[in-house]
Amino acid sequence: MSARLAETFKYFDLLDFPMFEKISKQSEFEPFGELSKIIGGLKQGDLAGVITTDQLTYAYLLHLALSSFPGNSYYLDVSSKISSKILESIGGNPDKVFFARVYSIKDVISALNYVEGNSLFALGSINIVGIDSSSLLQLKKLIGDKALWGIFFIEEQSLNELDLISEARRLLFLPELFEQLIVARTTYYRGRYKLTVTVLRTYPERLSSLGDHELIVDEEIKKILSQSTEGG
Repeated sequence: MSARLAETFKYFDLLDFPMFEKISKQSEFEPFGELSKIIGGLKQGDLAGVITTDQLTYAYLLHLALSSFPGNSYYLDVSSKISSKILESIGGNPDKVFFARVYSIKDVISALNYVEGNSLFALGSINIVGIDSSSLLQLKKLIGDKALWGIFFIEEQSLNELDLISEARRLLFLPELFEQLIVARTTYYRGRYKLTVTVLRTYPERLSSLGDHELIVDEEIKKILSQSTEGG
């Protein structure tokens, strides 16, 4: 190594470079209860994508994530799909959840300026706010810069179940940006509610969870349905 190069490395400590971080320091958060025990928790600064095929599954996974986070949660959507009563019924604290309506990707990026670091950032209906590859990359960078846990939700009732990979690309443009990516549906059979999940992407240490999983979510779904009849 030349003397000049050695001198350069003396003043350039790679570990202090803003773009780099020690992966051992990443905190994890389990947003989806028993499902997270299968696919693993979401790491800080990372992004999960959730595609649902019905409104009930959307409500279940959204409220589960918001109620599970110990700190402040910020939820953005074009319309309110959240209920304080449902949050309380499954153990959440509505006082820690902040909601804002957004109508464009510009609104979403502007709203991120008001999101505290180390918080949960949930964005709903991302497929109808004008997302594209460039804005998706910008959102991913902001989530990492602010050390957030990011979850994007989509409800797509006309999903082509025969080609989920192509559907994920149609709805999310760059599915490779998501550390975790799932497709979820809820069915009712023989008096019980069942959550069926297809894991499309996950962390390297959880690759064995790729594919289909079924969980009984009867208790949680019935809590949501009993509260939703009274409104939020």
